[in-house]
Amino acid sequence: MDFATFSQFALSGLTTGCIYALVALGFVLCMNVSGVINFAQGEYVMIGGVGAALLAAYGLPLPVAIAGAVAAGAILAVAQERLTLAPVRAAPLFIQVTITLGVAAILRMGAVVVGGRDPLTVPPLTGDGVEEILQAVVPTQTLWVWGMTALLLAASFWLLMRTDLGRAIRACSINLHAARLMGIEAERLTLVVFALSGGTAALAGAIVAPITQANWLAGLEFGLKGFIGAIFGNFRSPGLAVAGGLAIGVVESLAAGYVSSAYKDVVAYGALLIYLLLRGGVFVTGRAALAQSSH
Repeated sequence: MDFATFSQFALSGLTTGCIYALVALGFVLCMNVSGVINFAQGEYVMIGGVGAALLAAYGLPLPVAIAGAVAAGAILAVAQERLTLAPVRAAPLFIQVTITLGVAAILRMGAVVVGGRDPLTVPPLTGDGVEEILQAVVPTQTLWVWGMTALLLAASFWLLMRTDLGRAIRACSINLHAARLMGIEAERLTLVVFALSGGTAALAGAIVAPITQANWLAGLEFGLKGFIGAIFGNFRSPGLAVAGGLAIGVVESLAAGYVSSAYKDVVAYGALLIYLLLRGGVFVTGRAALAQSSH
């Protein structure tokens, strides 16, 4: 295992891991203020990529196209919350979660109608150059992905830790009912968080699209891997969710490079299964049950 090869795989995985991390953060924030797992979160990454590709194809400057895609992600997320979740806020949780799955399917089909099934290209922000980092060769666009992710994460954690809005979000994550009793308008806060999560995911999708291409199915993979990252954060810790998303990207890239690309998803979902078994105490309770049965 030479260092250059390891570095190539790891840095490639870090790029996709950045997107997983941002999606995981969106899952956690939406869950904290609404109490609902928003399974449409990954689709806003797809909206960002497809939206930027279509707007750029119409001749708009790339920064304007990306801004338009981000606005579309934020607006659609607000529409999702107002039109599909707010009316059923008193309904059982499984109904609300099922509705988010339906919204995800609608967004995917809408992208097919508007953009077609073929992958769409998005021009890179600073040309088709490459950079050598730690003996690995990466596209210059990768630096934009890393830099934008770092900026968005820094802004998100500043918001959570240093602002009244962030304190309200953290209060909701600790005890949603008590936060309402203390005067926090959770419904209005939910609207803000959905807009921020949708816009952030769309920006991530637009920035990574020059590397991966924009595809109507992209939101499914990004959403599932981001969901795993959010599980690692227990849907309560933004930091652990972000770390989980980054780790998933790196590990699956290493598995694809050193073993086989067919094992990329096996590693991610296998890690999730092991984590859930450990969290649930299955191994401990299983051993205890066996010990009791042997006596």
